[in-house]
Amino acid sequence: MLVQQMKRQQREEQILLSFEILTYATRKQLQIINNLGGDRNAHRILHEMEKDNLISSLRTEQKIYYLSNRGKERIGSSQGELKKSQLVHTLMRNDLYILLGQPSDWKKEKPIKVNGEVFLIPDASCMIKGEHHFIEIDNQQTMKTNIEKIKKYKELSPAIFQQYNHTPTLIWYTLSDIRRGKLKEVCDKIGVKYVIYGNM
Repeated sequence: MLVQQMKRQQREEQILLSFEILTYATRKQLQIINNLGGDRNAHRILHEMEKDNLISSLRTEQKIYYLSNRGKERIGSSQGELKKSQLVHTLMRNDLYILLGQPSDWKKEKPIKVNGEVFLIPDASCMIKGEHHFIEIDNQQTMKTNIEKIKKYKELSPAIFQQYNHTPTLIWYTLSDIRRGKLKEVCDKIGVKYVIYGNM
């Protein structure tokens, strides 16, 4: 009985800690990242955690989970107030995190500084096969903002090449085929190394 209780606590803490990376998450995302097995098992585990006030949820087209105050206390999370306006953006970033194999050094919105000044804030960044990758989620940004960001990544590339001997890769994720085409065109024109993901 005690062993089962300890296993349950460990599993709960693992799920709670995954919110430090995810912020908001769907059942499917939590299921994949925390190896929760089939749909029924995942639903049961998350339902119990919600009943115990460790996580909360809101409903859009599907149920979206996030850390409750009690859940934050349990793992010592300093996660601030959540912005519901960032919900779709966050879920898209989570999908990309899963698609890229859940990089262990995944960093959300970590500023890139040049000469001590903030130069750029990517939506996420990580190393893949020893090379820098910067992630941008195209959800609500204007194309003008996207173009400015691409130009900044172009400016940043030589400094990274000089220091690390590789050209960084810019990863875009967009749900729009039209914007995907436009991003491809701009990345080619400006001359950055890039990958664009669409609907998953």
